Amino acid sequence: MTDRSRTPSTTTKLINALAFLSTLYGLVASLFLLLRKPVSEDNKLVSLFNAFAHMLMLPALVLVPLSVLLKRPWVALFHLMPAVTFVRDYGRFFQPRPVVLPANTTRQLKVLTYNIHGEADILDPMVSILRGCGADVVSLQELSQEAADCFKSAVSDLYPHMALYPSPQASRGQGVLSRFPITSAEYWRNPQIAKHTLGHLRVELDVSGTTVTLYNAHPIHPGMGNHGFSTRPRGAEIDVVLGKAARDSGPILIMGDFNMTDQSEDYQRITGRFTDSFGTVGSGMGFTFPDLSDFQSLPTYWPLPVRLFRFLRLDYIFHNGYFHPLHAYVWPTAGGSDHRPVFALLALKDTPTT
Repeated sequence: MTDRSRTPSTTTKLINALAFLSTLYGLVASLFLLLRKPVSEDNKLVSLFNAFAHMLMLPALVLVPLSVLLKRPWVALFHLMPAVTFVRDYGRFFQPRPVVLPANTTRQLKVLTYNIHGEADILDPMVSILRGCGADVVSLQELSQEAADCFKSAVSDLYPHMALYPSPQASRGQGVLSRFPITSAEYWRNPQIAKHTLGHLRVELDVSGTTVTLYNAHPIHPGMGNHGFSTRPRGAEIDVVLGKAARDSGPILIMGDFNMTDQSEDYQRITGRFTDSFGTVGSGMGFTFPDLSDFQSLPTYWPLPVRLFRFLRLDYIFHNGYFHPLHAYVWPTAGGSDHRPVFALLALKDTPTT
């Protein structure tokens, strides 16, 4: 006779199967976290992992208590590394972060960065964002000729100073809208780095007698080109921007769609010299992409009628020690783009923080 009392129930079998899969997940996630630094993003698998590392770590926050609840505490041990890493990297984003205004500040600057998805037809929602955001300076990526022509008339009363470099291939177009005079502007691409490189723009602003240098950056996506998922072209483009900025003095802003997450090595290199405004005073994960809430934002390669939720932070406002961030947030709508804008309120200091 079969001793049914010793035969595992269906529920027990299911829990055991889930515990096995959960353990496998924990092992894989922990292994990547251990190896990604010594291996570096020269390895394409590591570069791909870093792009989505925050999403890979997130389940561990649920699996640790769930494993204990299901009386599998040994399984929880395999999730500790991704769970602790997530809390270390993102825990501060969910805590109150009081801002203290430095004594040596006399002015404030409101800035917005906005990738407009190369839109050429339905521009009124984007104009509404530009008119309603209250920014002093706006950096635009993927600027089409149609959008440039529209903005020249639709927002010129708010932004009398413009440096617009639209492109027939709209993903390469760049622009800056400003309440302050633009004293110089330089647009460039880096075709020597990769065939499909996008556009970059450097402008100098006269902010009440102080020269502020602004870089509107749009480095290439790691998935573009013929070399698989590689961060090298993106890193090379960022090197160009950082190299130019190293020759500048005074207040510096570097804004744009960087096609990177804050787990990437390129982000670490930038924040080694500049401060991430949202990362300092923002709240929540700050996801800006993909916003597919409007039909025109749906990419041609996405044939499904399912609209993805935002799960990547690709758009940033970086600043040097002449600025102190007071407030930063992701704009609540995308205006038809697949990126949501990022807004920051920055105090401009008389002397930099070293």
